Order: sequence, then C-alpha cells, then structure tokens
Amino acid sequence: MKPLALHAAVLVVSAGLAYSVWNKDEVAPEKEQPAVDVWSGSQATFSKLSFEGKTRKVRLESQKDDLGYYYVGVVDKEDAPAKNPHEGVPGAPLKPPEGAEPKKETTRFVSVKAGEALVKALAPLKALRAVGKVEAGRYEEFGLDKPEGTLKVTVDGKEHTLVIGGTTPGGADRYVKYQSGEVFAISGDIAQSLMFGDSRLPERDLHGFKNEEIQRVRIQKGSKTRELVRVKEKNDGWGDPATPSKQDETAGNWVTKLNRLRGTEFVEKPATALKPESAIVRVDYFDGGKAVGFVELYKVPGEKGNDYLARTEWDRWYVKVPAATAEQIETDVASVLK
Repeated sequence: MKPLALHAAVLVVSAGLAYSVWNKDEVAPEKEQPAVDVWSGSQATFSKLSFEGKTRKVRLESQKDDLGYYYVGVVDKEDAPAKNPHEGVPGAPLKPPEGAEPKKETTRFVSVKAGEALVKALAPLKALRAVGKVEAGRYEEFGLDKPEGTLKVTVDGKEHTLVIGGTTPGGADRYVKYQSGEVFAISGDIAQSLMFGDSRLPERDLHGFKNEEIQRVRIQKGSKTRELVRVKEKNDGWGDPATPSKQDETAGNWVTKLNRLRGTEFVEKPATALKPESAIVRVDYFDGGKAVGFVELYKVPGEKGNDYLARTEWDRWYVKVPAATAEQIETDVASVLK
C-alpha cells in the first residue's frame, strides 16, 4: 500500500504544480506600454504643416467646406544630384557633365483621406515611447546626426518642431527629437507620408462614398437625361426605374467604367475656363432620396492628344483621369442615353 500511496501523493503534487504554472501564465499577460503625449490638439485646431527633407519639401494646409475638412498640399521635389561618371579618374572634370543637373518639380494637390489620417496622427501627437534627452555624442545611435528632415506643425496657433531621425530596432518606427530636446519614438507612417508626400498624400478617389452605397444615378448630357436604379442582388447591375428588376447590361457596364475612374493629377485652374454645359456628361449619385455626390467629365486639349478632367464633390479641384477609359465613357454615353 505504501508505494501506491506514494505514487498518489506525487501525482497530486505534480498536478498542483502544473495548475500553478498554467494559471500563472494565464493571469500575467504582457502589458502594452501607454502612449506618451508630445503635444495636444485635434483635427479642428490643426492649421498647417511643413516638412523639409533631403529631396522634398512638403506643405499641407487645412481647409473646410460644407462636406468637411480637406487639405491643400504642395510638394517641391528635387532629384538627387547626378553622380560624376568620371569620379576617381585622374585628370577628369570635377563636375558631372552638363545637363545632369537635378530635376526640380512642384506638385499641387488636394488630400482628403490620407491628409486626414496624417493630421489625426499629428494632432494630438502621441509617441510610442519616450527616450528622454540625449547628448549630442549619441545622436548617431538615433539617426539624428544625419536626420531625414525637419517637420513643423501648427496646432491651435502654436508651432511645434520635430527633427526626424532614423528607424527604431526592427525598422518600423522612427526616432524624433522635439524642440525641447527630448527624443521620442513615433509611428513610422508619419515619416513615410511626409518623405513620399507626392505619391502618398494626393487624393486618388473621386468620391468619399462606396459604390455599393449608391441606389440611383441620374445621367445628363445636354438636354438628354436618364435615371437608373440598382438592380437588387446585383452590385454592378443597373436598370430603368419602371422595370427595377430588369438589368440593362449596356448601362451597367457604362456605370461600372465610370465608377472605376481614379485621379492621376490635380489641375487647380484649367487653361480654359470650363462650364457645366460643356461637360461630356454629368452624373448625380443618390443614396435613396438623398443626393451624395456628382461627377462632371470634360475633354480638353493636352500635350499629346486630348486630356480628360473630372470635377467632383470630393476632390474640390479638377483632376486628370486616364484618357483611355474616359474616351470609352465618352463614346458609349450616347448608347446609354437612348
């Protein structure tokens, strides 16, 4: 009986230890570090920002209309200087050949979704963690000896300055030095949006709503008008209001092409003033009985053939759209407005 009792006791002790270890793991999860406040603010109190990097200068200013906030952006881009192909060759010229000067380009645009995301990340600015003040001799550890650029943000009338340094271990986030001298780690998305502002910030969508939210459209060209309603259970299906369950494939394909248009380049002021009556087509969008947006499509002379410009409620300015698709929309609109 003694061996049996001994085995039973060992089993009870082992079970108790196992439960203790399991229970300990369950109740002691790793705690996330709380965000650190760098400065306060909100989308409503943000007014502007400027970023000066190695090859780009980015400016973003807040605007507001009946639809909400949007941001006017400017990017001054300069390509890196061309390398001297004869560098290191004895007797070779010290400068690159003529014509190899850096290319400079200025882009003006409207930013809505990406601008809002950036502004909300900056007002208020919450760091992932605080490093504290760092002596100049340690700047190299944080990429602050050769920073990526300087960011200035104006919130509630006060300007805040950040020097953007190198990436944190793992490469996702960035070290920054605030004007007080304190060093923080912030989200890498902020730096990426600024360093590549010419590609990340401009709005590409023509509308803020999703296509599936639209239940009715009104198409107009000159004196001709036609309304279409979405065919139930067919996302890309459209038909006449009198026969809402019957799909018109020609009209449905045309609306689908129109909805797939994306902006490629903003045009603040076209060379020739454009009037609504000169539009190739105008389409108004409705969610039930509520008007939620519109698009006007124009054809204008371009450097290589015709360019197509769209004006919508969302983009505020005119914006170029792919000519190949816009040309198909122009060609097929007559068959839709039968």
